[in-house]
Amino acid sequence: MRVKKPQAALQRRLTAIYEILSQTYPTYEESGDPWMTNGLSATPFRHLVSGCLSTMTLTKRVINACVPLYARVSTFEELLALDDDELRDIIRPVAHYNRKTVNLKAMCRQIIEGHGGEIPQTREQVMELQGVGRKVADLVMNHLNAQDSIAVDSHVLRVLRRLAIVTDTTAEAAADTIGMLTPSGYKRHAHEWLIQLGMHVCHVRKPDCPDCVVRSLCPFGTDPSVS
Repeated sequence: MRVKKPQAALQRRLTAIYEILSQTYPTYEESGDPWMTNGLSATPFRHLVSGCLSTMTLTKRVINACVPLYARVSTFEELLALDDDELRDIIRPVAHYNRKTVNLKAMCRQIIEGHGGEIPQTREQVMELQGVGRKVADLVMNHLNAQDSIAVDSHVLRVLRRLAIVTDTTAEAAADTIGMLTPSGYKRHAHEWLIQLGMHVCHVRKPDCPDCVVRSLCPFGTDPSVS
């Protein structure tokens, strides 16, 4: 089936954007990103737990919680056995630490009792875990299960909307759209490039459009009245 002309043009522009970003920003494995250097994704266990703790929380605070946590536990069984009060104190740097304490314990129990202690292999099963939303599920699928997915958080959503790649207002809907539009060769690292653009250049307030490497391909960059 032929791709409709407007969508084909959008995909060509998106491909050009990815090509520029891939030459500008390193992947996380290539960079000295503190998430990676502090080992927050060093094992499947750490990758999932770190993702769950990262929601609504700055990376620095996630690191401050995860480093001491992983000094105490390294498996879902050990995390489940950890005293609730101790876990709560360790992860206090992250937002909603009380709720996340409850969710982590429930998630560990689900993985141990329902999946033999292993992280599920499908997005649907991962999203059934307590405290796991679409973004974390996409990160898990992309990093652990070799199923290329583009996780969309507030940074990525802002970038995609300003680039006029998506008109969706929710991260979940935008993830569906960008997943459909992105050529397979770029899916693996798209999240990493887009989030770096959002964090370092395309700020919520006062985006640094003059220094943006994809400004010529961005309606917002060439005309800030475009939202």
